[in-house]
Amino acid sequence: MKPLVPFAAILLLGGVGFAQEPPPPPVEAQLVPGARLVERRADELVRKMSDLLTSSKAFALEAEEVYDELPEDLPRTQLASRRHILLRRPDRLAGTTAGDAVNRSVWYDGKTMSVLDDAQNVYVRMDVPPTIDAAIDTALDRTGMVIPLADFLYSDVYDRLMGSVHRGVYLGIHDVAGIPCHHLSFEQETIDWQLWIDAGLQPLPRKLVIAYKTEDGVPQYEVTIRKWNLAAQVPEEMFQFQPPAGARKVELPVLLAAEERKP
Repeated sequence: MKPLVPFAAILLLGGVGFAQEPPPPPVEAQLVPGARLVERRADELVRKMSDLLTSSKAFALEAEEVYDELPEDLPRTQLASRRHILLRRPDRLAGTTAGDAVNRSVWYDGKTMSVLDDAQNVYVRMDVPPTIDAAIDTALDRTGMVIPLADFLYSDVYDRLMGSVHRGVYLGIHDVAGIPCHHLSFEQETIDWQLWIDAGLQPLPRKLVIAYKTEDGVPQYEVTIRKWNLAAQVPEEMFQFQPPAGARKVELPVLLAAEERKP
């Protein structure tokens, strides 16, 4: 089987510039009209970021994530993984995840989503709808797995992020991996989340932290998106799945059970 993608090469084909100096300090907060207690500047920044992502016909990203696991009778554990994602609207998506607990690759070609467990060398194929939004929703419904980073892949990123927000504030310019970013904080009924948006030429999301406040121990998920390429030239073959040598096709419950058995 050919490698899924030389992700690093695709990411390097297009760069994202940022301003040499951060913007001036924020003006006095003003709330967005309506019932929500969301500062106008925070809302506008999320909207600009969302407009940029949803208007991008194709992009590639590389992200590093850490998240808490709270096993019964064991101390809190933090796990890490690295994700690469390729997207071409309206109906192409591919990605890999490699880390402490999850090692998985995904291909979506507009009709079928294929998921390969790289560690077990087993895969499933699912018929899914012909749009990225509907394909992700279908996959999440069938697997029960929630990937917070997926919110940035939808055709309406703003609605995905802000639809259930009760309160939001702008916290100023803070650094993420050497990049000045607008730091925002939001509250919802079951989660609190923070978002860092590049303060430079393109308002790209650089970091996301979610606290699941209704769960025991309030576990957190954190992802830092270190590389973006909004001019990615992604060949069609990158979205086509070819089973690797010796891979075994299984039903979805078998793959999910294999994931649960991992240490």
